Amino acid sequence: MKNHLKFRKNFGRYSIAILSVLALIWQFSAPRVANAGTMTVLRMYLNRQQADVATGVQFEVFFTPVTNVSGGSGANSVIFVFPNTANHNTKWCRTVGTGDLVITGITDPTGGSETATALPGTTKTGACTQTPDTFTISGVDNLTAGTKYGFRVAMASSTVIGTTSAAANDIQVTVKTNNGSGDIDTGTLALSIIAADQVSVTATVTPTLTVTLSGTSAALGTLTTANVNQAGIDSTVTTNAGGGYISMVKYNNTLTSGASDTIDDTSGGTIVAGTEEFGASSSDSGNTIAQWSPAACSTTATTSNATALTTAFQSFASSSTPVSSEAITLCFLASVSGTTPAGSYTSTATLVTTAKF
Repeated sequence: MKNHLKFRKNFGRYSIAILSVLALIWQFSAPRVANAGTMTVLRMYLNRQQADVATGVQFEVFFTPVTNVSGGSGANSVIFVFPNTANHNTKWCRTVGTGDLVITGITDPTGGSETATALPGTTKTGACTQTPDTFTISGVDNLTAGTKYGFRVAMASSTVIGTTSAAANDIQVTVKTNNGSGDIDTGTLALSIIAADQVSVTATVTPTLTVTLSGTSAALGTLTTANVNQAGIDSTVTTNAGGGYISMVKYNNTLTSGASDTIDDTSGGTIVAGTEEFGASSSDSGNTIAQWSPAACSTTATTSNATALTTAFQSFASSSTPVSSEAITLCFLASVSGTTPAGSYTSTATLVTTAKF
């Protein structure tokens, strides 16, 4: 009986010792998952905040783990999960596709500043599943506690990202880190989705047209057979018309003295000294009234370009775009022959400018 009791006593001591050793072995050999913590600096930037956007949405996520994530190079992941409700399910992850989301490590959000460390990993991939809509960023290298990380999730082709179907505030999104064996840190952020996130900005620019003539008379002086007399008027135009402007001229009649004495209109495209002719030229090109040559509006013995004026408007200046203080010279020219009757000759020219709005 004594031996039996002694055996039982020793067996109990041995059993306790064996169990203690087994416990130690399990503690050091079993897969270990680090104690979970609540991550800090948790935020998600959206490129669209409007409800029911069907495609083209991207996420820019920044977070700071409080626990090292040490599953090994490319073995870790970051996961974020949207609420498991009807207006969220299949709306953020619109199409599961082949999991071809584009994952980019970033230091700052588009248009903002975070001064983060780009999420490490040379083989990062992104995929999503539905109900609840869950996005998993795989291929992440080890993460260090206390370091802020940033990454962008964007569409490629088959996997489509959208937004929830209805406007809502305080949308709770859970973000987790995972080391390949289990979740490490967890955090929650809030989003707001509104009915419309785009603002139509309107403005009106008042149409403008300013025309200034340098004078109301053009004195050709005393005409002789030796020269082609010339006198000009400058027309200065400013307009914001998209089509620019056109300036035109017509006369009431050719140079006339008394009841019947006239100086003939030019007919050959030039005025030659000693020939009875009257016409006009312009410092501008591309109009009905010919561009001047020589390039000046001054009395000369040189044959000069000229176009005959008529009682119908003809263009002497124009532009196809808005202009500011564009000055064009309309030059009047005349010469006489030895038989041109003496007298005081006059002609009245009318100039008009139209803006092409």
